[in-house]
Amino acid sequence: MVERPLMRGRSALFAATDRAHAVAVHALLRPLRRDRIGPESIREVVFGVEDGVVQNMALIAGMVGAALATSVIVLAGSINAIAGVLSMSMGTYLSSQAERDALIASGADGNGLRSPVRDAAVMAVAYAVGATVPVLPFALPFVDRSAAIVAAMGLTAFTLFGLGVLKAIVSRRPRVRSGVQLLLLASAAGVAGYLLGVAARTVFSIEV
Repeated sequence: MVERPLMRGRSALFAATDRAHAVAVHALLRPLRRDRIGPESIREVVFGVEDGVVQNMALIAGMVGAALATSVIVLAGSINAIAGVLSMSMGTYLSSQAERDALIASGADGNGLRSPVRDAAVMAVAYAVGATVPVLPFALPFVDRSAAIVAAMGLTAFTLFGLGVLKAIVSRRPRVRSGVQLLLLASAAGVAGYLLGVAARTVFSIEV
């Protein structure tokens, strides 16, 4: 007789806990469900992919110019990618939240504004994809160093050109021109990184 009320109380407690957990999960996922990933996120997509590709390619080009070992390139590129994802996603969340709060303070309707959670998630994925592109060939065990360099340059160029085309499609601009423009602007960073690596190897006599 005593056990039944006790069992009922435990069941009610578990049920209430499950409902609270479901409500919390729904609240966390609501911004992502409500806001579709589309043209409104093109800023994060372009910025994230471009920054990830260019930053890691410039780093890798510098290490290639300095004649560093492939294992060092993979390690440094991976660490840089992880650090970039954390930094860019947190920065995007804080800036988007600040923009949202400022608009609400000025009288805007909060329901129609951008979601900081969605913006941060899109930025994190976009940066991770971009940063993985140039380091991937060096991480493949069956690809030698020379082939990895060529593959990294080719994948980077293809990604940047495709990103420029995507930006043009969303903004309804000339596609080829946009792709070439983004490719040329970003390639300058890779060339600069390589030259810095060569200079560092000469000045500091780096041998790894």
